[in-house]
Amino acid sequence: MRFQRLEIALLVSLAACGGGDPVATMQSSVVTISIFDFYYSPTSRTVPVGTRVEWVNQGPSPHTTTSDVGAWDSGSLSPPTPGGGGTPPPPTTPPPNPYAMAAVGGAFSFTFNTAGVYGFHCSLHPPATNPAFVGTITVTE
Repeated sequence: MRFQRLEIALLVSLAACGGGDPVATMQSSVVTISIFDFYYSPTSRTVPVGTRVEWVNQGPSPHTTTSDVGAWDSGSLSPPTPGGGGTPPPPTTPPPNPYAMAAVGGAFSFTFNTAGVYGFHCSLHPPATNPAFVGTITVTE
């Protein structure tokens, strides 16, 4: 009985305070898009307003993420460094992929605060020469 009274008192005080603004207390989510040589993975995402999208270069060449309409430009994102600065594997057991043990490449993030459809591309390898090296973020209310 005593526990029920405490529980009721807690619920009443939460209701009196309004319980907080769920939008204000909700943390924005983060979505990651990997950049490889001449493609993004995934190439398209649908996210709610307030989402932060982070692009991370996983390929062996520098790349960018550049908005088709000028909303953002990451500048050149460096490729990962083989070995990642840690202890390299013994020479007799190389990793199957030289970037498997790599440090993370350059990264860039952008928070989408307005609903819409946002195309992006790599400005170092533009769509005119690499038509598959494009992506789309669809931001919903």
